[in-house]
Amino acid sequence: MDIKQRKLAIKPFSKQSGKNVTSTPKHKSVSKRRARVLVKRSLGKSFIALAALWAPLVGVAAPVTTPWHQNTEPTEQFSSLDSRVARMQEAQAYYETIIEQGGWKSLDASELLSEGALRKGDTSEAVSLLITRLAKEYPALHTLCDDRSVLSPSLRHCTFDELIEDAVKDFQQRHGLDVDGVVGKNTLAALNITAEQKRQQLALNIARLTAFEANDEDAYVLVNIPEFRLRYINDGQVKAKKDVVVGKPSWATPSFSDEIEKFVVNPEWRIPLSIATREIAPKVAEDPDYLERNNIVIRKNSFIDDELVDPSTIDWASVKPYQFDHFLVKLPHDKNPLGKVKYLFPNPHAVYVHDTPYQQWFNEPVRAASHGCIRLEDPFSLAKLIAEEQGVESLMDNVISARDLRESKTFHLKEPLPIHLVYWTAWADENGRINFRNDIYRRDARDTQSLSQLASL
Repeated sequence: MDIKQRKLAIKPFSKQSGKNVTSTPKHKSVSKRRARVLVKRSLGKSFIALAALWAPLVGVAAPVTTPWHQNTEPTEQFSSLDSRVARMQEAQAYYETIIEQGGWKSLDASELLSEGALRKGDTSEAVSLLITRLAKEYPALHTLCDDRSVLSPSLRHCTFDELIEDAVKDFQQRHGLDVDGVVGKNTLAALNITAEQKRQQLALNIARLTAFEANDEDAYVLVNIPEFRLRYINDGQVKAKKDVVVGKPSWATPSFSDEIEKFVVNPEWRIPLSIATREIAPKVAEDPDYLERNNIVIRKNSFIDDELVDPSTIDWASVKPYQFDHFLVKLPHDKNPLGKVKYLFPNPHAVYVHDTPYQQWFNEPVRAASHGCIRLEDPFSLAKLIAEEQGVESLMDNVISARDLRESKTFHLKEPLPIHLVYWTAWADENGRINFRNDIYRRDARDTQSLSQLASL
């Protein structure tokens, strides 16, 4: 096997070559009434219908033919729900086999990272231990060390070469880490997640995907919260993938479905009561010029009231959390936290998708930093896709003109666009590769317990 073939062979969790992928069937967009039903449906209620599935998903492993080791050409096809679930079930069975074989040994940080990190060019027993662990998910690595098995690392010390680096990068990509090919503390922590934990994570997310209801929609937006990623999907094709920032754990972004009805260029930020009273009021109490310097006005009776209130007439030091008689609004400005555009899908959570002036967040692999709303990379790209989808050629010209005027302008969609905010910590991606992410809101344990209780009824 030459170098190129060996590099291809280390790719895990990719679709079997020659296997066709069925696309999402094309139907009319979901109705407004149906979207509202989806909003009202809680995750717990959706799980009731899945209780009967829980026991077989956890306890039964199908025969494994190790399909993940074969390379496949990249595709932008967003496979059908059934094929994604089937792929995850295959992976679940694969981890079940690893568990039956004893799983894998946890790597010791003091031993593996004695020099701070492992990287290409290193030769040590630590590299042998790394390969032994990686080989559990990348079986081609078993024989990299001069054709001698690394199942017994004490036999020899191996070199951290390009093939190992490729496997590390692939592992990092599938786990939402910085893809640098260097094994540091974050990559080591992901390597030390047990096969049993991964099997359980797959079982839970198979249930979540089974509860997902977007297969009858022609076009929709999908936001996977733990992945920090938004996709625009049309007729089974991923037309765009964009990074997002989601809510910090103390302001968790909820999971629900709705429809984008409109978007606003140069939006005003209607500051939530919680932020106005808990965060801004103390700052104004210390600095009376804070509101003016930050382009914030006080509207008397509502967010759209023309009558303004003089900040000097308010005793800011006495403002208590969630108690304020007026409404704070940040006007359109370069430093407006909503940036240049926001996409609205009215919901009881007051969550929406918007631009942000804080672009530095998109350089971070973990992007849980907002107050619950979704900050979108390259935000006008979504408006462009909507314009193309709905055949409104002049829309983007009007959007660009409005953006340059620095005045708020609302654009209503010709047809509402379904949007789904999901919480998937494991899934099969567009190329059939199995991904895992951290449970940033600690929902997995709660949902697993709920499913277990339902299955026992």
